[in-house]
Amino acid sequence: MRMTLMLPAVLVAAGYCLQAQASRLTLPQALQRTLQHDIRLQAFPYQLRMAEAAQLQAKITPNPEVDVSLENALGTGDSRGLAAAELTLSLSQQIELGDKRQRRVELAQQQSQLQRNNYELARLDALADTTEQYVHLLQLQTLQQWAHEKISREHAVLATAQLRSEAGNLPDADISRIKLQLIRSEIELAEIQQAIESQRYRLAANWNSVPDFDTVTGDLTTLPLLPPLSELQHQLQQSTVLQRYITLERVAQSELRLTNANSKADVRLSAGLRRNEASNDNALVFSLSMPLTLSDPKAGQRQAHMAEQELLAVQQQQSRTALSLLMQQQWLALAHLRTAVHSIQSRLLPEAMQLHKLSLQAYQQGQTDLLSLLSAGEELAQAQRDVIASQSRFHITLLQLERLTGQPISLTSKTPVVTLEHSNE
Repeated sequence: MRMTLMLPAVLVAAGYCLQAQASRLTLPQALQRTLQHDIRLQAFPYQLRMAEAAQLQAKITPNPEVDVSLENALGTGDSRGLAAAELTLSLSQQIELGDKRQRRVELAQQQSQLQRNNYELARLDALADTTEQYVHLLQLQTLQQWAHEKISREHAVLATAQLRSEAGNLPDADISRIKLQLIRSEIELAEIQQAIESQRYRLAANWNSVPDFDTVTGDLTTLPLLPPLSELQHQLQQSTVLQRYITLERVAQSELRLTNANSKADVRLSAGLRRNEASNDNALVFSLSMPLTLSDPKAGQRQAHMAEQELLAVQQQQSRTALSLLMQQQWLALAHLRTAVHSIQSRLLPEAMQLHKLSLQAYQQGQTDLLSLLSAGEELAQAQRDVIASQSRFHITLLQLERLTGQPISLTSKTPVVTLEHSNE
């Protein structure tokens, strides 16, 4: 099975376009470190070796046995010493019936494939966790820039207010109100910076290290186009989650076939040479042994394996349906988030910027009060923060979608986008 690297395309593109520096971390670098040092992935090489050893063990056939027997020895009278001894030397071999060896090898191969499926799921989970932590850190960095811009605007308002205060056109209470707002913004910035520091450690924990970077690179503003839902549904059918159910069914089928094979008794053949000292004669001896299976020794195991197959079939169908519905919900959520981001950027944010600009001009000319200007500033700040939050939710939801399919959503995809995704653009 081909293992794909799950990367949000916009972040990967940004990571490759920027030069890696000692204090800046790109998403490909973070994912590479995760693949090399994540605890969940460290056990796989050993598990793979164990699976290979199990396949080797399954190929081993029973070894022949040598049997030596001495009869009528060390007796009395005519049987004194070895005078009447009978020495038999024979070679026996167990013959496995029912294709037992082939069934053992088949089961070991399916169990090895199951280990690979488990590793692929663990790998996707590790990469997804790292990417999610990366996006959260990128969001916090964007909020840090947003907070700096907000404080810069408030400093500009404070400078204007101080000029009006010096001219005697502004009460001291308004200056205090602006300073109070500025203090709150600075506290908010400090909280964001503290969150960034904590998030750096959370991200670095994915590769069991302390952070050796100051910032991460990437761009939340560009939202990748989505392929049609039918294409994603097709990718889902090939995903590791569903492929693992297929492998589990094959393991159960192999176990059932091995159980059927083990229920057939093996045959033991032997041949040898017998020496009779009393008559000074030699003779060949042959034997065949086979247990009598008056009852099926594997009846319970057979029924258990059949029930397991039925359970896996039901679980696979239920999982397929649940994942399909989840994918559709996430696909619709991404379309909604794209529309929301577009509406905020094209309608809400320009209006908020215009309101703040006009309010600032009116305040400078003494045509409006301070509360109106501060309210306009809050409207602008909230609109900018809404854009950042919506963009981040888009990338997190996109990551969940990629996690289901195990395939990245390409930023440069030529696939047409459905009407729902751009109907409001």
